[in-house]
Parts: sequence; C-alpha cells; structure tokens
Amino acid sequence: MAPGTPEVCFDSQIMPVIQSSCAKSGCHDGGGEAFSLLTYNEIVSQVQRGKPLSSKLYKVITANPHLGSIMPPKPNEPLTSAQIDNIEIWILQGANPTTCTVECDTVNVTFTGSILPVNDTYCKGCHSGSSPSGGITLTDYASIKAAVDGGRYVGAIEQLTGYTAMPKGSPKLPECNIYQINKWIKQGMPNNLYK
Repeated sequence: MAPGTPEVCFDSQIMPVIQSSCAKSGCHDGGGEAFSLLTYNEIVSQVQRGKPLSSKLYKVITANPHLGSIMPPKPNEPLTSAQIDNIEIWILQGANPTTCTVECDTVNVTFTGSILPVNDTYCKGCHSGSSPSGGITLTDYASIKAAVDGGRYVGAIEQLTGYTAMPKGSPKLPECNIYQINKWIKQGMPNNLYK
C-alpha cells in the first residue's frame, strides 16, 4: 500500500457494498444456506487483518469468474474494481470498524461523479443482473433515470410511508446522498460527467 493512502471507512465504503451485494435474501442474510454477513463481526470473521490474499472475503470477490467461484455469483453483477480496491485497502489497514466524516459536495453534483457511485455502493448489488430485485435495474444512466421517472425511487430512498424502504433492511442513505440525488433530479437528470 502506498504511503499516504487515504483511510477506507467501514461504515460508508465497505458495509454498504457488503449489504447490497452479499447480505441479501437467499445469500448472506442469515436466513439462507450461507453464513451471515450482516454485522461488522460477521464480516471481519472472513478477513485476516492486514492480509487480503489470505482473507476469504477478498479471495471470493477476486476469484476467476470462469471457475464459477466468484462472489457475488451470477446472475448478480460482480463488484466494481473500485469496490474491490477499497476492500483490499480496508483489510491492509487492519479491517477496523471505522466511521468517517464524509465531505458532501452539494455544488458539483453530476451523474457520473455523484449519482452513479451512490447507486453502485447502495443499490447495484440487488438491482442488477438477470433477476434484479423488484424487477428494477439500477446500473447505468438509462435505468436510473427510468426508475426516477417511474415515481417510486425518491420515496424509496427517503424511506417515506407507502414506499418500500431502500436500501432494503439497511439504514437510510446518508442525507448528503439524498440531497445530491434530489438536486440532480431538479436539474433535469442530466447525463453529465464528473467535473
């Protein structure tokens, strides 16, 4: 790990990815056949602190997809390279239950810089692949815009009465992310790049 590598935070960078991609119904939610990954202690039990290559969690997310041992399994989408890198760095940094204050950029809100990363972290694990949860895909601009246009997206992420609270079984998205999403919608949902 390079000197000066920023700390990877468990609460905002690791736990949401594990909840969305691993701890979902029928997988690692405690109700399926597989072991549970719902808590910090359950997640860290699959890790050798400081040693990603010896950690079961890291091995299964970087396995050869052609051998069928990669997690999450098909038809689910694999983790992004940025998510895998964060898990590797978190393990190298000691796999601690860190909580970080996240800077909230409410000025430069863009689709690729603000909206897509939130969906990749909190939504894509359940809302991707050939059988997305609720029949709703949230993997790219067109699918996210369609979900917003469908009228239930904002109510779900704001966990309003009458809507299915999302992320399912998890705390509400950080207020910063909800603000950014609402601002992007008010701007007309442009498919703009990070500035």
